[in-house]
Amino acid sequence: MKKILFIISGSISAYKSLDLIRNFVNENFEIEVILTKSGQKFITPLSLSSMVKKKIHTDIFSKDNHLENMKHISLTRNSDLVVVCPASANIIAKLAHGYADDLASTTLAASDKKIYVVPSMNRKMWENPANKKNIKTLKKRGVKFIGPVKGSLACGEVGFGRMEDIKIVKKEINNFFDLKNKLLGKKVLITAGATIEAIDPIRYISNFSSGKQGYEIANCLQDYGAKTTLITGLTNIEPPEVHKIIKVNSAEQMFKETINECKNYNNIDLAFLSAAVSDWKIIKSKKKYKKNENVFKQIKFSKNKDILHCVSNLKKKRPKIVCGFAAETNYLIENARKKLVEKNCDFIFANKISNKFNPFGNDYNKITFIGKNNQEVWPKMTKKKVAKKIIEEVAYYLN
Repeated sequence: MKKILFIISGSISAYKSLDLIRNFVNENFEIEVILTKSGQKFITPLSLSSMVKKKIHTDIFSKDNHLENMKHISLTRNSDLVVVCPASANIIAKLAHGYADDLASTTLAASDKKIYVVPSMNRKMWENPANKKNIKTLKKRGVKFIGPVKGSLACGEVGFGRMEDIKIVKKEINNFFDLKNKLLGKKVLITAGATIEAIDPIRYISNFSSGKQGYEIANCLQDYGAKTTLITGLTNIEPPEVHKIIKVNSAEQMFKETINECKNYNNIDLAFLSAAVSDWKIIKSKKKYKKNENVFKQIKFSKNKDILHCVSNLKKKRPKIVCGFAAETNYLIENARKKLVEKNCDFIFANKISNKFNPFGNDYNKITFIGKNNQEVWPKMTKKKVAKKIIEEVAYYLN
């Protein structure tokens, strides 16, 4: 059964949440509701409890049952999704800064589930720099915002701050569960970050990959319940919370770990090979090169094994869908499509590297999605949004 925890905060739009909750109750969703003290000024616990056929949670402490004093934990653990609807500027601020002074904010602080926020407030409150900063902070953490939209507000003013139409909110929530149904329990392998190749005991060569796109894909898969293994090279960012993380340095190490995971981790459904892997390795010197030495004449290169090609051509243990990534400075489509064919992978996500835009180390990305029989240019967007779009596309073909 699909389970949603609704948190209703103090906004005049609170009454709209009744219709939204009723829709999900009619579709046999299991609903729990937290109604804040301010929210009770607009709707009553009785109006909600008669609809969901269970107690509405209003206080962090219960006089009846000491076990309920832990409900800020149990409510989020027993849900698939947390929806704050409507969300006031106050509860957005609490969520952004980790305040936990009532049941709603304490539950949000303790949540380990995806959080959707549906804002509703006066246009000046929405435009307030502090509110904008809080929203930016939460989006970086993976909190999804639905709305608001521009329109007539309860105060008589016109502008952004009006709660999104409940049909749109319902559609977004249903999309979450549709994707979760497709990915729950699926086995996924991701490579990310840069590999490094030692020159001597002190120096190495590498590239500008930050690992952000691969990590965002891993984060997104975690939200949808996939069982994800991440093999990561060099990065300077916080690793995602996934089923398993394997840290490597060189391309050779990444190759061995990737092939081992494919062979030992039965029936991998998806592989996203997004790491920026060095094409060459160096025959490493046992001592440090001195600057007066002619290093370039002494350094010798040899080719690294092609991870994407090897994974795509495994006979028995090939993942169901293999996705490669390509970064090109020239002839993006031609080179990416050539890579798709030569490596025998299912999809390529291609980046154009130019003076105008370089995705390496950037929080934004611009992708061209290339399949064997299709091709689509996506607009520039955050790597978080790119990750979701990548997963949506690939999950469609997986099922």
